[in-house]
Amino acid sequence: MAKVYFDTGALVKLYIVEPGSTFVQNKARRAEVIPINPLQETELRNAILAAGGRRSIAREAMRRSLDNFEEDLATGVFTRETPEWPWIYRRADLLARQYTPRFLCRTLDVLHVAAAELCGADQIVTGDQRQQKLAKAIGMAVVKVPAARR
Repeated sequence: MAKVYFDTGALVKLYIVEPGSTFVQNKARRAEVIPINPLQETELRNAILAAGGRRSIAREAMRRSLDNFEEDLATGVFTRETPEWPWIYRRADLLARQYTPRFLCRTLDVLHVAAAELCGADQIVTGDQRQQKLAKAIGMAVVKVPAARR
């Protein structure tokens, strides 16, 4: 596995234990490069804070998760990338026009797929079905995070 883009729903599973966490951790261990951009950073921090606010994790676990993420950024677990946002927005707009009527993509779906494409990711790891369909439609390799069993 070379350069692997993890959407934020997958990244959360690295810091909060939930269904699919072990799967995502294994994928992350095997990735050579895990790019991360400011959108993912903001979304991930917000998801951790929201989990603490909802009390689905304890406040101390929330703080530890945020600290662990900051440590991973500092130690190079992720490769920080600053993409050309105007290009991402243009590409996302094109993807939305072409695929949203069919796949009902949300804005973040098209932004993540456009960002993954721009950074040259070999794969995108996501549990989101809309992102999976969109990424496959443009020829990206998709790793599906297993859904929680009901």
